[in-house]
Amino acid sequence: MAKGKKKKKSSVISNLLLFVGFLIGAGILLYPTLSDLWNSYRNKQLISNYTSVVEEMKPEDYSKIWEDAREYNAQHRVNTILDAFDEEKNDYVLTHPYDQLLNPMGNEIMGYLEIPKIGVELAIYHGVGVEALENGCGHIEGTSLPIGGVGDHAVLSAHRGLPSAKLFTDLDQMEKGDLFLLKILDETFAYRVDQILTVLPEETEALAIEEGKDLVTLVTCTPYGVNSHRLLVRGERTDYVPEEVASNNNVVIRNPLEGATDRRQQLLIMGLVAFIVFLFILNMILGIRDRRRKRRRQQEAAKKKQDEQS
Repeated sequence: MAKGKKKKKSSVISNLLLFVGFLIGAGILLYPTLSDLWNSYRNKQLISNYTSVVEEMKPEDYSKIWEDAREYNAQHRVNTILDAFDEEKNDYVLTHPYDQLLNPMGNEIMGYLEIPKIGVELAIYHGVGVEALENGCGHIEGTSLPIGGVGDHAVLSAHRGLPSAKLFTDLDQMEKGDLFLLKILDETFAYRVDQILTVLPEETEALAIEEGKDLVTLVTCTPYGVNSHRLLVRGERTDYVPEEVASNNNVVIRNPLEGATDRRQQLLIMGLVAFIVFLFILNMILGIRDRRRKRRRQQEAAKKKQDEQS
């Protein structure tokens, strides 16, 4: 009877360990998806809060913020480009008064970006610090503020292929003629893609201000998962027509199994392999434990029999 209880208890523990192992493996497998969902939810909350704050502002509040931003752009007629993905920029901090411009909530969010074709909606942060690039897209300080103006060229940057968020992962799906939107304060600016380039990090000529043009460029790393170059998707200002934006909303999303360099795919494979290895090791441990118990019972039975004979 005691042996039966011990065996039942051992079976329960084994099943519990297997269940825990399954949860660990499932957690590794689902992490990219769940983390991206959380990041998307967080961005929607930030955008919702931003919209609410803006809607409560008075006309004189708008006027002052717009005036300061336009004055800033008027004084910065040459773009100074910082590589957003330079790993040696860990000491990057925002400068003053840039950090106070277009900052209605005091949380360094100046507006948000929408790219209908690839289903992207991201808060636009001041600068390209770690928090900005891990949670949304960053405005590269030293370039024009994204306030829509002839002779301005704003540059926005975001990561591609982060395990925790999609961000600009599908930016390479954009084509000439596609639209993206900047929503800043009470204004919506529409930009039509007119140029797509792949350049080295130090090749920044295409990010310069061009006289007579109102430009915004979206920047991310490429090739996917290699990150040796920069993908530049440039848009020129066009009229904002909601109906046209809606017709451009044919969301294209990368197949998660496409490309050997897909980080999400790599994580899925790594998670699956880790789970299988865990089960193999667990099975070995349980097998060794059972063999030891069996050997101990046999030794005890042999000793008992020997004692009875003596």
